[in-house]
Amino acid sequence: MGYTTADIVKKANAFLRQGKNLVNAEIALGIASFENGDIETAIKHYEKALKHSRDSAEAHAGMGITQARAGNLDQAIEHLQRAYQLSPECGLLANWLADAWFDKGDLDRAIEYYSEAIRKNASDSNAHNDMADAYRLKGDYSKAAELYRRTLKIDPLDTNAMLELAQCQTQMNQPEEALQTLESLIKNFPSSRDSATAMVVCATILIEKSDFNNASAWLERSREFFPFNRPVLFQSAVCALKQGKPDKCCEHLKRILELDPSDSRAAALLKKVAAA
Repeated sequence: MGYTTADIVKKANAFLRQGKNLVNAEIALGIASFENGDIETAIKHYEKALKHSRDSAEAHAGMGITQARAGNLDQAIEHLQRAYQLSPECGLLANWLADAWFDKGDLDRAIEYYSEAIRKNASDSNAHNDMADAYRLKGDYSKAAELYRRTLKIDPLDTNAMLELAQCQTQMNQPEEALQTLESLIKNFPSSRDSATAMVVCATILIEKSDFNNASAWLERSREFFPFNRPVLFQSAVCALKQGKPDKCCEHLKRILELDPSDSRAAALLKKVAAA
């Protein structure tokens, strides 16, 4: 039978009263506080653990993750770097360190540590996916697409990787490949949130190809997931107008203005369509 968080806290406090296993007890309390969302208390426990042992990789790692959650990325990187120095074979630490650099906006350093995480654990789909995100943000869509494909070989159920792969294919001017990726996502994972987003992306690609009938069909399906999404409604209005359905166009535009009366773009198009 596993221990509950309350059991762990009770046992850790007992150790502290007895003066035993002080480092591990403070780390346990830090983890419990972190899991309960009490970041400030978690930091205090990790500080105490590090006072007992400056070379505790677990304490530095816990402090790093907690500081990252608090938004203190410089401190997070400092502690995660020290933890990684103390446990250089731990791919998870490399991944956490990469995440911190990613959040700080240093994509090159993030890629450096994601690469290390992958070298230590080639089946780490998260590291592959996150490194793909970094390359995508750098504008290297070819490398990003390659990494998203590797991610999907490891985890074929990663719908986010499918969606991002399609985005890269679009950026590389491969609309047919992107549509194929998106349609596969929608077919195999019809109830997922990423599938709904894929419908919108499909519509956007088809609008650019002036295929307003199929674009409209995808947008109609996506509105089941995003009934209050104004950009989706506006795209639906544009498609309806291009299809020669001004009444349907006005219906979508009026819905937008119900949601946000200050939407000047929708108001201007409604005025133009109504006057035609």
